Amino acid sequence: MTFVQQWTETSAFFIWLRESPSVWAYPTVMFLHTVGLAFTAGASVVIDLRLLGVARQLPVAPFARFFRSIWIGFWLTAISGLVMLGSDLDAKVTNRLFAPKMILVACAVVLMIVMRRRVFAAAAPDQTSVSASARVLAAASLACWIGAITAGRFMAYF
Repeated sequence: MTFVQQWTETSAFFIWLRESPSVWAYPTVMFLHTVGLAFTAGASVVIDLRLLGVARQLPVAPFARFFRSIWIGFWLTAISGLVMLGSDLDAKVTNRLFAPKMILVACAVVLMIVMRRRVFAAAAPDQTSVSASARVLAAASLACWIGAITAGRFMAYF
């Protein structure tokens, strides 16, 4: 047994999180994870859909404002996810969908960073058209978020 496994199994906080019937235990952490995910994936989907052609009449540049809420949501999701991971480390890490979920999240984050640098840094304030490479990034981002959310949701059943 590793130090991390032993610590999460014997830590008073993680024992309380696992065993407490209180709504302030695991349900609150799950709620925070869901809220963070809504901000992260939700805002990313809005950007992806715009780049894929939804609301073509709207300029692209103002959508860059969503990146701040994406990062806030990402950190809320990451921290709450680590807490949930610590509450049942063995079961989550050995779940066959955990690695694919984490890979898809990592890919989605990398795509978001690349999109911000390549598409939004160069976008003129009134630009409504997008390049083919921007559409490819958006489609890949959308696929990664759909895959990560699906894998995360199905982890409860595998």
